Amino acid sequence: MSKIQKTGQPEEPAAAAVTVRMYRHGLGDCFLVRLPKTNGTTFNMLIDCGLIAVASNPKVTMEAVVADIDRACNHHIDLVAVTHEHWDHVSGFSIQQTQSAFDAIPIDEVWYAWTEDPSNKLGRKLRDERESKVRALQAAAVGLRRTGTSLGAARAERVETLLQFFGFDIGGGAAADLSAGGTRPIGKTRAAFDYLLKRRGVQVRYRYPDKPPMTLDGVEGVRIYVLGPPEDEGRIKRSSPTKKGKEVYEFASSVAADDSLAAAFARLGADTSTAGGADCPFESLLAVAPGGPGRKPSPKLEALMAECWNAKDDDWRKIDADWTVAIESLALDLDSHTNNTCLVLAIELVKSGRVLLFPGDAQVGNWLSWQERTWQVDEGGTTRTVTGPDLLRRTVFYKVGHHGSHNATLRAAGLEQMESEELVAFVPVFKEQAEKNRWHQMPFEPLVTRLEEKTGGRLVVSDPKRSAPTAARSLTRLTDEQRGVFTRSLTEKLLYYEHSIPL
Repeated sequence: MSKIQKTGQPEEPAAAAVTVRMYRHGLGDCFLVRLPKTNGTTFNMLIDCGLIAVASNPKVTMEAVVADIDRACNHHIDLVAVTHEHWDHVSGFSIQQTQSAFDAIPIDEVWYAWTEDPSNKLGRKLRDERESKVRALQAAAVGLRRTGTSLGAARAERVETLLQFFGFDIGGGAAADLSAGGTRPIGKTRAAFDYLLKRRGVQVRYRYPDKPPMTLDGVEGVRIYVLGPPEDEGRIKRSSPTKKGKEVYEFASSVAADDSLAAAFARLGADTSTAGGADCPFESLLAVAPGGPGRKPSPKLEALMAECWNAKDDDWRKIDADWTVAIESLALDLDSHTNNTCLVLAIELVKSGRVLLFPGDAQVGNWLSWQERTWQVDEGGTTRTVTGPDLLRRTVFYKVGHHGSHNATLRAAGLEQMESEELVAFVPVFKEQAEKNRWHQMPFEPLVTRLEEKTGGRLVVSDPKRSAPTAARSLTRLTDEQRGVFTRSLTEKLLYYEHSIPL
């Protein structure tokens, strides 16, 4: 592997080619897309910039990433696309990491999904729900720790791990954040997510999938389609496969948590000794405080209950904390529903018909909605219909969704529709960091196997423990010509992989 070049000169893509740079900084998304402009410069498009909280030295790592972005873009970014509100996609915009570095880089425009549009009623509803559930989980984590049990502590830790994606620290951080009060969660993620929204001089645009494809200033022969998120609440909240699991590369089922469950958890952590207060998930009218009013068992039954309750070696019979397993389901649903609000972009190179697909962390409902997408485009005075499946069929570059997880790449309505013999896939994942975050099947090996088959071995994984697929043994499914084209198009550095795609 060659060393990172340190030069003050910006890097220019090869003539008439688009370059996609995937940073190898850890478990997180940060992609730099550069497209040639007619004046000889490049249009610089940054898609997300974040790193998971469990990574070592995240600030130092992200400083190196942003310094490289600045140099490669010649100190100017035309467009930033922020896909969704998760720390591993936006931490680079936070004051804890590299916001000050971005302050010094001129940025023209930022794109968010329509779900962030303040004028959109459904978008406001989804954001309010997300914020209320974050607060409910914060309170639940506090309540779990107050139980003083090992089970409560273990489940609190798992909930707090998911809360990290919204910028809350683990190990008691949830309690500290909750005590600050206010009507909205105060996690670092939202502040980072809103950084460009609030930055002076940046044009903010909210993108909808039902609008015509977009062109870029100074760039010819490129169209950008918005595939998602769907403007359908049911689709957004469908994050897992059906029980048959046919949509993805694994049998899986969906567990849903309703709003009443979130409301019950929101009462946890309250500083009260009344029935239905701290550490009680039930409505207060259904609870009786110790020593309070209410029907009491007979002395004989009370003695029998005490004897059974305290029987030696019978602790396993107690169900005091069994209800807390539902907290984890609520946390997972919140995480997945946020993923399903991802801004999904397909970049079409018009002359060649090639398509670059960036789905963020979109999950099942988002992917399924693409099957129904249609656009009318003008080509030389004639109108042509472009569909979601058509864009998938012509995809030559696929940014693998959600770091290669099982439910973020669909089967029949996704990868199997990618028919191009030029298909290359990039996976931003560090296995060690995924396991540290208890994601032991990330990347999901059945999906990795199928990606290797579909790409003919042109599967590039950011993990430093996984070598680049440039050796002949990794590309045996390709012809000599295909191997040569791919190896010449791929640049490997310590900090990134970069792939060049002809216009």
